[in-house]
Amino acid sequence: MRNARAEAPATRFLGVRLTEEEESLLAGFQRDHDLSTRSDAVRALVRAASEPRPGTVELPPTLRGELEEIVENGYARDIEGAIALATSLGLAELARTHSERLPALRERARSVNDRREGRKRADREGRGLLGR
Repeated sequence: MRNARAEAPATRFLGVRLTEEEESLLAGFQRDHDLSTRSDAVRALVRAASEPRPGTVELPPTLRGELEEIVENGYARDIEGAIALATSLGLAELARTHSERLPALRERARSVNDRREGRKRADREGRGLLGR
């Protein structure tokens, strides 16, 4: 069995009361992680709590402030709801861009390409007439 003790000796004692369900969960964690004692299991849990969890995103403070303002104004129930709202609004804007603006940009690119091809064709014809 592995010993998860830190380099420094443990100097603090915390007496924690657990329900039977919590105690069995702790025992399962201890067994799954091959830890020798319940104290080692608790220490491993405390260390794991400070590590970033996979799948979580760290939001910049300004963006988090904007999302909190959405919640405070009552547009969303919580931060997750504000993220869902902002994402759906962003996707709606993307869809509008895709359906309205991109066809206009494509048409502009086609017309520029047609004019360029027309100039090339006229240049070739002119060179042919001049015998170059």
